[in-house]
Amino acid sequence: MRSIQIGGTAVAVREIGEGIPVVLLHCTGSSGNQWRGMADALLSGPLAGNRDGRGYRLIMPDLRGYGESEPWSGRGPMRLMDDAAIVRVIAEEAGEPVHLVGHSYGGAVALTAALHAPETLSSLTLIEPAAFFLLRGGSASDHALFVEIASVGERIAKGLVNGEYRAAMEHFVDYWSGAGAWRSMAPQAHDMLCRRIAAIALNFATTTGEKTPLEAAGRLKLPTLLLHGTRTKPIARRIVERLMWTLPNATLRSVEGAGHMLPLTHPSPVAYAVGDHVTGRENAVVQFLERCAA
Repeated sequence: MRSIQIGGTAVAVREIGEGIPVVLLHCTGSSGNQWRGMADALLSGPLAGNRDGRGYRLIMPDLRGYGESEPWSGRGPMRLMDDAAIVRVIAEEAGEPVHLVGHSYGGAVALTAALHAPETLSSLTLIEPAAFFLLRGGSASDHALFVEIASVGERIAKGLVNGEYRAAMEHFVDYWSGAGAWRSMAPQAHDMLCRRIAAIALNFATTTGEKTPLEAAGRLKLPTLLLHGTRTKPIARRIVERLMWTLPNATLRSVEGAGHMLPLTHPSPVAYAVGDHVTGRENAVVQFLERCAA
C-alpha cells in the first residue's frame, strides 16, 4: 500500500502483479479491496498474461473517504472530476496509457476521466456506471428513474444530518441488492458502511449533480466495454443502454444471473470479460464471426 497526493488529499493505492497497467475503481461504500476476487482470477489460471506476454499490473486506489484514503477536504463542492484526477496521476506515474475499469460510482468516475483525458487511457470498461446525470434529457421513464435515485441520495443525506445512519444505509443496500440484503450482512459490514456515510452522500451528490450531457460521450473514441448483470436494477440497465447507443466504439456484454454488485458476486465472469477487452481478444472474436458471416 502506498499513498499519492491529489489536491492536498492523501489517496491510498494498492498494487498487485506486473505488466500492462489496469486501474480498477470501486463502487460507492467500498474500497480497492472489492477487486480481490477479480484480481485472483486475472492473475491466475488461463487469464494470467496477455497477447504481449506482459501480464497485468492491477492498480486499485481507495477513492476519497474510503479504505485508507483521506476524506474530501470540504473546501468546496466535490465533483466527479476530483476523483477522476486520481486516474490522471496514476497514468502519469505509470508512464504509459492505462486500461481503466470502473464499477458503479467508480464507473461514473472512469467515464469522467475518459471524457476529460482520453490520451491517458488505452481502453475503458464501465461496469454498470452510476452516471445518473446521463438520464437527463431522456424520456419520461428516464426522468422517473432519476427522481427515484435522487430520493435514495436524499435519504442518505438526511440520515447523515440527523444521525439515522443505519436506517439510511439499510435503505441504500436494499435498493441495490434487494429487500433483506442489509439484514443478511454481518454487523461489521454495517459498522463499516455507517462510518462511510459521508462519502456515500457525497457520491450521490456528484453523480446526480453533474451537468455533462450524454452527447459528450459521442466524442469518445476509446474502445469501451459496457458490462451489466442480467438481474440488475432498471436504472443501471438504462444507463448502460443510453451509453451503448451513444459511444462510437462500445461493446456490450452481460453476466448471467448477476445484479449490480457483479464484481463481488461474479468475479470470474467479470474478470474474463475485462481480460478479453484489455487484451483485444473480444475484438478478435468479433472479427472472426464477421468473416464467417461473410
